[in-house]
Amino acid sequence: MSIKITFPDGAVKEFNSGISALDIAGQLSNSLAKKVLGAEINGEVWDATRPITTDATVKLLTWNDENGKSTFWHSSAHLMAEAIESLYSGVKFGIGPPIEHGFYYDMALPHAISEDDFPRIEAEMGKIIAAAEPFERFVIDRKEAVELVSGMSQKLKTEHIQTGLAEHPTVSFYRQGEFVDLCRGPHIPDAKRVKAFKLLSVAGAYWKGDASNQQLQRLYGTAWFSQKDLDNYLEQMNEAKRRD
Repeated sequence: MSIKITFPDGAVKEFNSGISALDIAGQLSNSLAKKVLGAEINGEVWDATRPITTDATVKLLTWNDENGKSTFWHSSAHLMAEAIESLYSGVKFGIGPPIEHGFYYDMALPHAISEDDFPRIEAEMGKIIAAAEPFERFVIDRKEAVELVSGMSQKLKTEHIQTGLAEHPTVSFYRQGEFVDLCRGPHIPDAKRVKAFKLLSVAGAYWKGDASNQQLQRLYGTAWFSQKDLDNYLEQMNEAKRRD
């Protein structure tokens, strides 16, 4: 069965049902496909690898789009979390959203992370990126989701499913390599699209921003689509500090 895809310029093309935005980009241009970070499907931001099964308007998202950057930074938070889980035992993850020019992840961890740990974490992130691990989305019902995160001893995630997501009959997760995380998404197609990154700082935070809840460590980082962009951003940060 074929579906009609409408592009931002108004052009309409037919594709086989189940095609992804990334596959559409590949059919248009191999160089374009390498730049795709996500897609807007009927105005909603999706993973570029998610199948499209009905007629839709499609906008391919790259680094030049704000939603492309947001998807990129959120995925970078997951890469950092995967690296931390592989290096430190007993970590319990909170949330890891994109923010302006980067990302953070809140976590409970017996080890107090300091800037001395940054090179080790960055090296592990580099290994994940070199392996080009794909981001794979899967959806399960809430009961199964609770069992999954409980089995991983992720008590903060368990609480969030039981309370914050109490009205949702199904819950989405993402897997990259052996790392699995509760997440709405979307994410970039694979880790190798993160070309340059740097951890910036660590601070304290409370679970869900409530001072009566558990105190967590919040690790901040930034990531860019090229080393030049990262270098320029870091120089801007250093210049701002000098002016202050």
